[in-house]
Amino acid sequence: MMKYYSIVCKILILAFVISCDEISPPYLENYQSEDTSSYQQKILLEEYTGFRCGNCPEAAEKAHMLREKYPKNLILLTVHAGGYAKPTTEHPYDFRTSIGTELDNFFGCSKAGNPNGMVNRYGFPNKTHILREGQWESMIVNLIKNKPKLNIKLTTAYNPTLRKISAFVEIKFLENSSPNYHLCLYLAEDSVVQYQRDDRKSPPDVEDYVHNNVLRGGITSTWGDKISDISQRAGTIFQKQFEYIIPFDKDWRPEKLKVVAFVHDKDSTFEILQVEESKLFP
Repeated sequence: MMKYYSIVCKILILAFVISCDEISPPYLENYQSEDTSSYQQKILLEEYTGFRCGNCPEAAEKAHMLREKYPKNLILLTVHAGGYAKPTTEHPYDFRTSIGTELDNFFGCSKAGNPNGMVNRYGFPNKTHILREGQWESMIVNLIKNKPKLNIKLTTAYNPTLRKISAFVEIKFLENSSPNYHLCLYLAEDSVVQYQRDDRKSPPDVEDYVHNNVLRGGITSTWGDKISDISQRAGTIFQKQFEYIIPFDKDWRPEKLKVVAFVHDKDSTFEILQVEESKLFP
């Protein structure tokens, strides 16, 4: 009987730890000796757009070109927010998300006029974080040169019966961290065929436009889970398992979904320090 109660207690403790918003101990320190020089700085390009934005398809093509040019370093996320993303009677499909709206309200991207984007959110809060598509590559090149402060390993799985996404994240700090660091996990979908205005065409209406890297929601909240209340030393490793059930009212296709995980310096610069992505079906 005592053995039974012991097992139950362990299960309850594990469930409590997984459910917390803050990543909890135990942490691993100096887990293994390895050459960290092979780690690369990765970049998140958040492209702000809307299906009613006639200039946005050209910017999307620019983002795709950059992804092909820097395949090991660049990850894309397309955020539909603001007036250009508002559905109409003729085109009622709604790409907007609560996360995208919150980000847009905070960073002011759609108010600056779409299309635009942020590259690792660098330049905030000095109002230099919003970049036109012609400015993206130079910022990407500059940030790729930086020595990464941390490394993210991300693995994902999907249970079709339960519609459950599982994501395991391991973060290794390569430098001493800040207590402001937060971990975010967003969901994005590729190959969403819906309407898009393209002012390069006549008429400009493209009914079967293919939207990629579309922000669909979050496994975490908009600003993520706090990693620690204190600074962590280089060599410290955090590990956490996340689970998310896809709501039945969503038309998302799991075979086209991916998880985008990143750590950012919340309440300070909000700069994204490292990012990784993993498709549910490679």
